[in-house]
Amino acid sequence: MRFYIPKYLSLQENYPAIFEYIKEKTKHPGVQKHTKNMGWMFFSKISGMVVAFITTAYIARHLGPTNYGQLSYALSFTGLFGFLASLGIDQILYRDLIRYPEKRDVYMGTALVLRVASGIITVILCTMSAFIWSMNDVSLILIFLVSLTFIFSSFQLLGYEFQADAKSKFPSILAIIVVLILNALKIIVILSNQGVIYLAGILILEPILYGIGYWYLRTREYGSIKNWQFDKTIAISILKDSVPLIFASAFFAVYARIDQVMIKNMINTESVGLYDSAVRISEIWYFIPNIIVAALFPAIINAKKISNELYYKRAKKLFLLVISVSVLTALPTALLSKYLITIIFGAGFIGAYSVLQIYVWSNIGNALNLLIGAFLVTENMTKILSLATFCGMITNVILNLFLIPIYGMPGAAYASLISYTIPFFSLFLFKEARKLMLNILTK
Repeated sequence: MRFYIPKYLSLQENYPAIFEYIKEKTKHPGVQKHTKNMGWMFFSKISGMVVAFITTAYIARHLGPTNYGQLSYALSFTGLFGFLASLGIDQILYRDLIRYPEKRDVYMGTALVLRVASGIITVILCTMSAFIWSMNDVSLILIFLVSLTFIFSSFQLLGYEFQADAKSKFPSILAIIVVLILNALKIIVILSNQGVIYLAGILILEPILYGIGYWYLRTREYGSIKNWQFDKTIAISILKDSVPLIFASAFFAVYARIDQVMIKNMINTESVGLYDSAVRISEIWYFIPNIIVAALFPAIINAKKISNELYYKRAKKLFLLVISVSVLTALPTALLSKYLITIIFGAGFIGAYSVLQIYVWSNIGNALNLLIGAFLVTENMTKILSLATFCGMITNVILNLFLIPIYGMPGAAYASLISYTIPFFSLFLFKEARKLMLNILTK
């Protein structure tokens, strides 16, 4: 929201008037609603990230780079198939829940059926691919166990109703509870001297707990899911809109995960563990742009209903906010990379600090991708989003093939840093997307 203060109000002479003006604006119900919603999301993410990150660092220290690399490789390999499980319908569902709240039951019921079916198919394809491409070691078992999460994670769709209505209090509390339970179990596994297979088993429990929790909260807030319906027409409509997003998700999955898969095949498993430790520290900051966009984007969509001018002004402010936050978090992380790696993961992971110095700057590109994805879906430019992401994927794969043999792990980090910015700049190759971006950035 823009706070317009007349020029004749002097900062030195009119402090009371200015502060009273700001105070009045912040009392607006819409501002308070979205601020409170974002506050709960921040609290949940920050507390959850802190607990999860401390646990991950403890696990990595205990397992060492090689064993930790096995688990990281399994997560990266299964991540390549995530686009099949989600079908790209999450963003479409979120958009349509805001647009058509009166059709909530039929949209949610249809989306759930589609996600469960795609989850089952994805588990089969992921496991078969592991037998073909992966080495005959513990990675095969880990990949199968982790892939099972594709089925159970379908029930996390129940959380989108709360996001669409800007009601994040109870889902945020649920997230904190689940994080505490899961990480306590991980610590127990480590203290019991159990291996990575048991840790993979705990990963399956995560979407199950979220599904049960969301079902309970959904029943309290909106009523029983017995009213949900599957509608073939809506299913076709959702899939039609999501097809470009399926390709976009596939392309993004490749260039977000392929680096660790290629590192294992081109270097070794230990390097995967080292590289992943740097990625983990970088990802600490991912939650901030995600929360900002999730909390404020409904207000931007609603602004579009009022006027394009208000829509573009709010969009520009969102861009500036998200990019500024990404830069401000990347700078100290890069400067303190060696100390962060040593303190968090231990001296055994010191070889990852050079990766962290480079990789953390890819957060800026990642934030740009998050923003352009949200706006292109809103504007029904999903085909352009798919093509832009394809450009990023191709760039990443080619750069990894050339840079990893020359520079090793830092080469993969450079590949990510460069390729994450490609989707944004490639938008200017398309007339409609170029016009949208120029309106957002210049209005």
